[in-house]
Amino acid sequence: MARAPHRSPASLRMARPSGIRERLVAAFMMGLALFNPPLLAVFNAPTMLWGIPLLFVYVFLAWLGLILALALIIERSAETEGDNRAATEGEGGDAP
Repeated sequence: MARAPHRSPASLRMARPSGIRERLVAAFMMGLALFNPPLLAVFNAPTMLWGIPLLFVYVFLAWLGLILALALIIERSAETEGDNRAATEGEGGDAP
């Protein structure tokens, strides 16, 4: 019967969780809240801002904010992943 190769505890160390899944879920929930019809109704007023209806300004600014938040989450997770990978390789781990 074949046995699995013995690995040292240093090579079995797990990377620190980055929390990206929680941040992405939070961004999704923020998107749901920002585009929820009761909140949209608040901005559906006969007011013009820079010659554009207030509702349109709100929708596009909320959309832009959501895209920027997602970009920030993804960029920070890529940096964290790169740091974790470099630390694992520096310790003699089996990182690809």
